[in-house]
Amino acid sequence: MTDQDYRNTIAQNWLLKAEDAYETASLLLREKRFVGCVNRLYYAVFYAVSAALAKDGKEYGKHTAVRAALHRDYVKTEKIPPECSKIYDELFEDRQEGDYKPQTNFDEADIRKLFVDTRTFLNHFKAIL
Repeated sequence: MTDQDYRNTIAQNWLLKAEDAYETASLLLREKRFVGCVNRLYYAVFYAVSAALAKDGKEYGKHTAVRAALHRDYVKTEKIPPECSKIYDELFEDRQEGDYKPQTNFDEADIRKLFVDTRTFLNHFKAIL
């Protein structure tokens, strides 16, 4: 197995995790468990970016580093559209709020929009993988 083959395998595994997180978010949305849904949507986009980074031979241990790499390596270089950075940033902030502020509640309509936006994000990353 070549180095690139190995990176491609890791990227595909991250992409599978992204899809799994998205499907779990769907289940949580159906049950109206919005904080958990936001968490899974965020991890879906985080895993998708991690897949692209793995394919490029990069790996980061911090969420903020992955976020910075998204903007630097994929948005600024126009590999993905700027709307993806907005989607990621919104989910990043919402996940932080949902995970660390116990009084957080999300509106169902907003979550449904994030659900659609997340699918768009995943599709853009699948296209570059």
